[in-house]
Amino acid sequence: MGQRGALGADVKMEREATMKKTLSWFICLAAVSLLVLRAAAGNAEPQTATVPVVLDHNRMTVPVEFVRPDGTTRTARAWVDTGGAPVVLAEPLARELGVDLAAMPPGGEHSFDTKRPVPAMRLGGLALDTEGMTVSVHPGRVARPGVQAECTLPPRCLRRLHVVFDYPARRLSVARPGVLTPRGTVVPCRVNPDTGLFMVEATIDGETVALGVDTGSAGTWVSDKVTAAWLTRHPGAPQARGAAGSTNFFGFDFETGGVLLRLPAIAIGPVSVKDMAVLGLDQDFFDWYSKRSAGAVAGFVGAELIARFRLEVDFPAQMTWWQAGPPPAGHDLDIVGLTLRAEGDGSFTVAGVVSRNGRPAVPGVEAGDRLLRVDALDAPNAPMGAVIDALRGTPGEVRTLLVERAGRQIAIQAPVVRLP
Repeated sequence: MGQRGALGADVKMEREATMKKTLSWFICLAAVSLLVLRAAAGNAEPQTATVPVVLDHNRMTVPVEFVRPDGTTRTARAWVDTGGAPVVLAEPLARELGVDLAAMPPGGEHSFDTKRPVPAMRLGGLALDTEGMTVSVHPGRVARPGVQAECTLPPRCLRRLHVVFDYPARRLSVARPGVLTPRGTVVPCRVNPDTGLFMVEATIDGETVALGVDTGSAGTWVSDKVTAAWLTRHPGAPQARGAAGSTNFFGFDFETGGVLLRLPAIAIGPVSVKDMAVLGLDQDFFDWYSKRSAGAVAGFVGAELIARFRLEVDFPAQMTWWQAGPPPAGHDLDIVGLTLRAEGDGSFTVAGVVSRNGRPAVPGVEAGDRLLRVDALDAPNAPMGAVIDALRGTPGEVRTLLVERAGRQIAIQAPVVRLP
């Protein structure tokens, strides 16, 4: 081979070696990049998450995750309350999460506000917005008497998300905006950018009213101005005094004086809901509520109405979608007419007896009685929804109540009636 041929062969061999080295380098780089991408995908926060729901007294509770001071995860059951403002922790959970309660008064009955930031909080692995929020602590094993939950999940934690309250399927889904394709009848809403509370326009008997949307309330409450106007247009319509069924929130003192009505329909945008129980209360209460909402409201629709739907809320876009589910079974207000108050020790006290035409719906029961049993159901430590459901039935049926009064146990035959 001549000198020129040998030189050409050497150059060719050198080029082939260089190409092999370059190809090997690209293969290694691609493999490393793939490993990095896989690791990043494994560590990346999900864009959407879905968790199962437990319903009691129409109230939705879900599992959430907190991060303990040592970095481990603590799962807790949270009450989804779109009418609430703070994150409230039950005292045992607060202590487990390292909240300093040295200044908390012993033996208190009300929530104690701390300066401790809310610990990192996730739902199905997706981080919730707790920026700027501080912890409130409620004494006892639950975040609120009557709700089987260790903490609350207020709308401020959801205000940057697209949320699906799927009552028919018993699921709650959260997603980053733009990830989900909404379905249902669209209804614009207004959202308070700080608290996350939102409101819609509703129509009651031709009158347009602004109402909050409150998943934390078992039933629908409206201003007494709304109920008075409705009764003026419908003189002689049945009415009662005192909360019952879904309108029995927690048994606050003012619930016993509310005007109880059964409205033929409430429309939210083009969506109409028939046969709705409402409790009319002093407008002052809703003036207070309005300060946390996106504007002035004349009441709020509660979960007895919302639970008839799969409700989607895109909080940043201020838009809702309503998709009807199966009709409710039975009548909300076919019930023994009592207003119950859930106590911190798990018991239930009769806050009041519903009256019609000035007469008690349940003769023999008195405000202040401690409810021990409804038929075979032991009331103490039972979920509030289970106790309320035990009072329901077909009008004409009778429930056997066992109450305690002044240290004596008294059995009372209580009729189921159709209120109001």
